Amino acid sequence: MVTVVAAAPSGVMCISPMLSIAPLANPVQRQVPRALVVDDHPLMASAVSTAVSAMRIFNRVDVAGSFGNAIKLLESDAACGLAILDLHLGDSPARENLTCMRELFPDVPVLIFSGDTSVEHITMAFECNVRGYVTKSSPMGVLKSAIQLVLAGGSYVPAEAVSAVGSWGPPRATLEVSEQLRLTGRQEQVFRLLLQGMPNKVIASRLQMAEGTVKAHLNTVFRVMNVRTRVEAILRARDLGLV
Repeated sequence: MVTVVAAAPSGVMCISPMLSIAPLANPVQRQVPRALVVDDHPLMASAVSTAVSAMRIFNRVDVAGSFGNAIKLLESDAACGLAILDLHLGDSPARENLTCMRELFPDVPVLIFSGDTSVEHITMAFECNVRGYVTKSSPMGVLKSAIQLVLAGGSYVPAEAVSAVGSWGPPRATLEVSEQLRLTGRQEQVFRLLLQGMPNKVIASRLQMAEGTVKAHLNTVFRVMNVRTRVEAILRARDLGLV
């Protein structure tokens, strides 16, 4: 399941003034492995850690003050239900961090919590296979809603990106990908893993195909969907009722 929303402080998750989606009917109840908060500002890291701990979803919440420390924590124990990262950390560039995280730990979903509201960087983050992006100007309730959505299998796209990319209308009844887009079985498998935030290299490994073949399949899927980027593909899939 991939649901794309932007949450309002009132608890109503809305994509545009013309369309709203009620909050998740079945929020995550089970205890999941630890969360990892990565932020090089101690006060912010502490605030996020406290808020996430109060959700009582994770077994524990660890904090890393740098990307390097975050990698060391994951290398020592890869059982992690969610990584919440500041986009701009002092020890290495954002794109490099995200690429490294998704390739080394593809089963750990990544949610960005950043003061950067530029559509360019939000889009870049999704191109690097994050599962959500929340701006630090948002109320803490928005971060909590995004966390529940990602843990339920969804993707959280902030209002800034939705407005810039656009939406293709209300979601249709859910259908199989192959029925909606007339994709081959292999193309559908690749697309499903993309929606799970998997990098091309990981998709290739899991489907036992060359990375070039993955790129070719995705190029075909993007052409059929009339999109150019991963964030557009996520929004388009939601609007077609595919997820």
